[in-house]
Amino acid sequence: MHKYQYSLDLFSQVIAKAPRFFPSGKKQDMQDALVRLMNNEATTRVEIDAAIVSSGREIWPYRKAFWHIHDTDGRHDEDTYLKEALSPELREKYGQFVKKGFRVEDVRAGGEFERFFTQEERQAFITAKLAAHDRVVNGIEDLCVGEHKTTCEDALGRYKKEQKEIDALLQELRSYADKSEKWRNEILDKVGIFAAGWSGLEREVSADAVRGEIDYYSGIIEIFE
Repeated sequence: MHKYQYSLDLFSQVIAKAPRFFPSGKKQDMQDALVRLMNNEATTRVEIDAAIVSSGREIWPYRKAFWHIHDTDGRHDEDTYLKEALSPELREKYGQFVKKGFRVEDVRAGGEFERFFTQEERQAFITAKLAAHDRVVNGIEDLCVGEHKTTCEDALGRYKKEQKEIDALLQELRSYADKSEKWRNEILDKVGIFAAGWSGLEREVSADAVRGEIDYYSGIIEIFE
């Protein structure tokens, strides 16, 4: 096992986040890069982290487009598929659960989901929910590579445009590191954290979040420098 196997596993997870309509050639290049890093005992964590950020950035607009479609068009279907997968008795009980204003997402120990359903019912419910989710995901994947792929292409174009905006904001934020020796390392750390957000493993990067940091550092540099 490689001494940085954990980081290599994270890289593998990033690649796995690429939806089916992500270019297959690019995905293969990422998988080949992962194999090269795994087979090289001299591979450093810095190299792996750089590969995670680079690949995550390429996948980001495709991943965001996919989940945008899921959240806007797939939620209703997922609930429908869930009900279809439940037994008539459990389906009726689920209806009562929803009418009380509870949500299935609340599966914490001691939560309403646990109190309302028996252990056997909860297990059946979770199995049905996973099956319903997979059915929706597969449906969206088929949509994005089929005759209705323009839906995905429109969403992809929107997120590619958003990514360019974020890139420009990150460059602006990085420029403040050159203006202040005092805040330089802190600013570069912030830029690195935002870049890690492309992967989907860390907190998602957003234009608003980067703007907030730009406003903050532009203000304190103007006051204290």
